[in-house]
Amino acid sequence: MSAFAGERTAEKPIMLLDEAKLERRSLARNELLFRQGDKVHAIYFIEEGRLRLDRRTFDGRSLVFGTNSAGEFFVEAALFAEIFHCDAVATEPSRVRIYPKAAVLHALRTDPTGAVPFLKLMAHQVIEARQRLELMKIRSAKERVMLYLDLHAGAESSVGLKSELQDIASELGLTREAFYRTLASLERAGAIKRSGARIVLKRSPGV
Repeated sequence: MSAFAGERTAEKPIMLLDEAKLERRSLARNELLFRQGDKVHAIYFIEEGRLRLDRRTFDGRSLVFGTNSAGEFFVEAALFAEIFHCDAVATEPSRVRIYPKAAVLHALRTDPTGAVPFLKLMAHQVIEARQRLELMKIRSAKERVMLYLDLHAGAESSVGLKSELQDIASELGLTREAFYRTLASLERAGAIKRSGARIVLKRSPGV
């Protein structure tokens, strides 16, 4: 799950479930959708707002595993888990559509053609997980940030931010201060150009 624009959308009903009959839940800013350790009873589609995944470590630290915005599925991989391994918190007022686990699994078993869109979502999540592992291997903050931006760049090498910078910093394993300093250094070096909620990649920095 990324803080940038993704492709995990629901332009068509997934697995032939009647979306009009699915329940919705509204969340206030900073309200939890579920907690780490809760049993998995459903996966979710974000209709409004944005949600973040936080993982509590054994030593009490909180790691950001990613964010998702309106128009995207959320924690779809949890469909095959017994419990959630992260907290899910709304970073702004949000509303989710609830896909019951039992109904989704039944649809996957009985409607193979409808399972294809779901498999595409899962494949995308695997790719993101591999990218995060590769990023964490990079020791240089500048190189890590540049690769992260490059992986999420769209047309004209432009990256649209979909989350607060401090959440992106956590995804990269950097403190907020270190991330801000790195962005400022990259901009001074001419490697990036920041414009509001967008970052344009210009050239590789001399690192």
